[in-house]
Parts: sequence; structure tokens; C-alpha cells
Amino acid sequence: METLPSEIITQILEYLPFDDRRELARVNKVFYHASSHPVFLRKELLHYHPYLDNFNNFKNMLLKSRRKFLCLKISGYITFIDYLTIFTNLGNRIISLNLIHMDLFNDSFLDALTQCCSNLEQLELKDGMDLILTDKDRKPMLKLCSITLNRIQISDRGFNLILKLAPNLKDLGILNCSIVDLDGTCPILGGSWTPLRFYPDNINIDCSFYKYNSNEIFSEYNIVHHLSNYVRLNSLRLNHGTRIFYQIKPIQFQFKSLSLNYKCQSLYAEFIDYEKLSLVLGQCVFLEQLKIYNLPVGILSIVSKLYNLRHLKLSYNADDSNYSDASKYLKSLVESLKNLKYISTLSFSRDRDFNEELILPIYPFPECTLKSLTSLDCSLDSNLEVLKFGKNLTKLRIRNGDILKVEDLQILFRNLTYLKHLRIENCSVLNDEIFIDLPISILKELITLKIISSNISHRCLRHITNSRLKVLTLTNVSLEPCSTQAEFNEFEHSVEILSRAIPKLTELCIRLDNISSLTICNSSDSSTYFWKSLRPLLKSYFERLKIFKLETCYIKLM
Repeated sequence: METLPSEIITQILEYLPFDDRRELARVNKVFYHASSHPVFLRKELLHYHPYLDNFNNFKNMLLKSRRKFLCLKISGYITFIDYLTIFTNLGNRIISLNLIHMDLFNDSFLDALTQCCSNLEQLELKDGMDLILTDKDRKPMLKLCSITLNRIQISDRGFNLILKLAPNLKDLGILNCSIVDLDGTCPILGGSWTPLRFYPDNINIDCSFYKYNSNEIFSEYNIVHHLSNYVRLNSLRLNHGTRIFYQIKPIQFQFKSLSLNYKCQSLYAEFIDYEKLSLVLGQCVFLEQLKIYNLPVGILSIVSKLYNLRHLKLSYNADDSNYSDASKYLKSLVESLKNLKYISTLSFSRDRDFNEELILPIYPFPECTLKSLTSLDCSLDSNLEVLKFGKNLTKLRIRNGDILKVEDLQILFRNLTYLKHLRIENCSVLNDEIFIDLPISILKELITLKIISSNISHRCLRHITNSRLKVLTLTNVSLEPCSTQAEFNEFEHSVEILSRAIPKLTELCIRLDNISSLTICNSSDSSTYFWKSLRPLLKSYFERLKIFKLETCYIKLM
């Protein structure tokens, strides 16, 4: 294989997960350089967390690395001197920077960033304290095309200065920030923060970059002003302040990606003009990726007009006000999916925060849609689309597994041989006898298997044989009932067999059922052994395990 051109080797390695590429890189120089291709380095995030590592060790590792590109995620409170050292020595190699829980978002931080990180493409600031910046001439970062502000206390002035750094901005995310809306209220801060009090003459101000420049508030006025003038922007992500979207004029944009979350708007949902939302959304004909959470069932039809959609994630709500016509709206949307000829990933679900006592029907997806999908997350109708899935499907989540019969599960495992990720929820029919008979080993490509709320025991662990499996989650698992040491030994033996059958497992999550949980919690000896001895023993069986969770309904052992 090493005699092939490097471009061909790189394309082959794209089909391998990270751990396999890392092992292959140790074989010889050809594989080492192929596995270090920029296409891989851009997807590999190097994460520092103060509870896991010493910052100097992390910094030294980066300095010694030969990587041409670095994607960094830094969590926890570290000093600005540490920042400066990283930026000074590694700045030109950093293309993605994600900073979490930092309290030093100030002029010095921004100066260091602009002076050193000339190749930075993505910047995310999350969970930061007040971001206070002063007007200053800074060199723009021409490659910076994506900015995300998540739970950041920022003002209009700070927002202006950050956006000024990115004249070529293409992707903007404003998530969980305290935005003062156009009516003068803030769902997070509460109270009245009337923007007109800070911008009494806003109508007479010219359309400059600093039209709204207060240090006191972060206003919808300012965000709408910038969005209306950023003609390069093609991706927008909002949750609080989602009304911003229909205040701009997207007809002048060519939005390709949009994410809106109306779940966060429940405190003042009555102020959302869904008629305007429907009108503006219908103009975004270039959209390829759309995520909308908590959309009223009555305006679902607007989605069917977006013919260029490739990726759709949609959750809807239905309450007493729209329940009578909900079935009509749902059926219309599902049938219209056949018009989305480019759709490849689909997630369609009902929001659980609304009245679940209102029963709504589930309609079958068009067969042509099922054949084209590579990823599906939904509830299945009684006709069971599992019989109609195409060979392109690699990711499947079934939310209503209670409608599956034994023969349906058999068909699923025998026919969907290209699946890489499978999650089945509320799978009440699944017991030990049925599980043991499932041909899990046939799914040669399977990486993730999650069975939620079944009726299996720990003995099923002995019958999972799939060498490629890396993530396994089982809930409502019985330990039968593990009241004696001998019964604990049986559970231990089951996990030991699993470790030999799945050597590449990196994540294992087991949640016990109510009876097993009560038995353990009501016995001090069992609880002590379960907490202090069993968990470390079970974890020791797996060489590559990075995440191990053994949980009861009352105590989480992590």
C-alpha cells in the first residue's frame, strides 16, 4: 500500500477513525506523513482541562509538536502570561481557538490574538466574565471567518470591536447571551433595559460601523444592524434573540446554514411574530442546512419550500391552540419531503416540554426520501420504514422503539449492514433471549450502539461480538439483583468477556434498572463494594477506555 501515491493513501485514511490512523502512523514515514495531512489535523481538537493535565505540560507538548495546524480548546482559569506564551510561539499554527471559563477577555487578550494568530479561522468564547474592550486600531484578521459567543457578558461596544477584527466573517453564533430585545426586555437579565434610553437619536445616526456603541447593553438593534451589512455572511446561529432573524433582510444574503432555537424563548414566546418568521424563512431559498428547535406545528409547511436543503433538524411543538389542525400540518410536511431531492440527513421530533398527553399521529416518510438518507433521527410509524431504508444509511436513531417487534429487530440488524451509529429508545420488547439472538456481528461497520430502556440483564454483555465497536450504552440493565458477592462476580465476569470481544471500546455506559439500584442502595456492604472496588476493577479490563459510566437510578458512579 505504501507504494501508492500519497494522495491516494490520504483518501483511504479518511475512512479510518482517529485511533486507527494513529496506529498506522507508527508503521513507517509514508503512513506517518499521510496521517498528518491537513485534512485530518483540522478535525482533531487538542483539549486542555486543568483537572486532567498541567498547563505547562500541555504547552510543551504543543511546542514539540510538528503539526502545521492546531485546533485548541482551553478550559479553566489560567493566567494571561500563559495565553501570551502560546500565542507568541504557536500563533501562526493555530487555526481554531475555543476558550472556556476565561475571565481575562480584555484589550491585552485581543491585542495578543491579533498580533500573533494571523492564520486563525475559528474563534469561540464561552462562559466568560464581562468582556470590556476599548476602541483601538487593531490589524484585521483576514482569515477569521467563524465567531461564536456563548454565555458571554458583552456589550454593543465589545461586539463591535470583535466583529471589526473579522471583515470576511461567514459564520456567526450568538448563544445564551444577555440580549436586550427591541421591546426593551431581556429574558436572561429580566427587567426593562429600553434601548431607546441608550440610543435616543438612533434614527438620525448614519449607518457607520459603530452606530450602536453602548458599554451598558447588548442590543438587538446592534446585532440587526451588523447582520444587515455583512453581505459575506452565509451561516447564522441564534437561540436567545431569535427574533433578530426576521428583522434582517435575508433576501440580500445567500444563507446556506441557519440554526434557531425557540425553546429558549418560552418566557416571551407570545412576542414572536411567526407570520414574519415564516415569510422571511421562505426567502432563504439557498439554505442547505437548517436547524430549528421548538417550531409551532402550524408553520411547519414553510420548510417544504426550501428545495436545496441537504441537512434538516427540526423539532416542533403542539398545544391546545393548534392541536385540532396538527395532524394536517404534520402529514403535509412529511409528504412534502419527497420534493427535497438533495436531503441526506434528517432529524424530526416533537418537543417534549409541551403537553405530551396530546396524542399526535406519526406519518410514514416517502420511500424516495428513505432511500437517499445517510442519517435519520425520528419516530417510526406503524408501517415500519425499517423495511425501506437504503444502503446509504449510516446513522439511525429510533425514538419509539416500543413499536418494534422481534422480527423487526432481526430485520434491522440483518439488512442495515452499513450502519455506523445505531440508537434505539424505549425498546421495551428487548429481553435477554431476543438480544442474544440478534446478529450484532453482522454490522461490520458499527461504531456506536445505544439501547435505551430495554429489559435486558448483564448477561447480554457476553454476547456482543463486534470488533469495530467503540461506544456502547445500555440502560435499564438488571444485575439479577446483585445482593451477594457471587452475583457481583457474575456481573464482573460479563464485563470481562465483553472486554475481550470488543478490544477497541473507548466509551462504556451502563445504567442499572430500579430493582438492582434499590438492592445496592439498601445494603451498605453492596453499596461500598459497588462504589469502591467494582468500578476500578471493571475499568481495568479495557485498555483504550476513555469514558466509563456505571450508574444507578439513585447514585451515579462515574
